[in-house]
This record gives sequence, structure tokens and C-alpha cells, in this order.
Amino acid sequence: MSLKQTLKKAKQIERQLEQQAVTGVQHSLGTVKPRNYLALDPLLRKGGIHEKEDIDIVRKKRRRETKQQLRKTDWLSE
Repeated sequence: MSLKQTLKKAKQIERQLEQQAVTGVQHSLGTVKPRNYLALDPLLRKGGIHEKEDIDIVRKKRRRETKQQLRKTDWLSE
């Protein structure tokens, strides 16, 4: 797509959004949705604040932590 076509498309989208604001139409097939920034929040990802404290999950975390500790130990110095 050339620059001219891109600018033309942007103007069309802009006009559609203005028309929707005037008429009060909220949802249509041609509208551009704003990005949901809340979905990108790291606290809402797996392991964040909303994770369930399930027995299997707790065991898995404990195993992972133990493996990391064992990798960090210096076995030759003991």
C-alpha cells in the first residue's frame, strides 16, 4: 500500500469515527477498537496476583524453587 492510499484510508476511518460520534452508533464492523491495556498488565498473567492457590500449583512452585536452589549450590566446594 502506498503512502497516498494509507493516508486516504486513514481519512476514511477518521470520517467514519466522526459519523459514529454524531449518530451515536457505538459498534460497527468498520470501527477500530482501542487496545485493552489492562490485558497486558503483568499482574493479570499466570503466576500473578490472581493465581489460584491450588495444591498442584503450590507443589510445582516448590519443586521449581528447589531445583533452582540445587543448581545454584556449588557442589565442588563442599
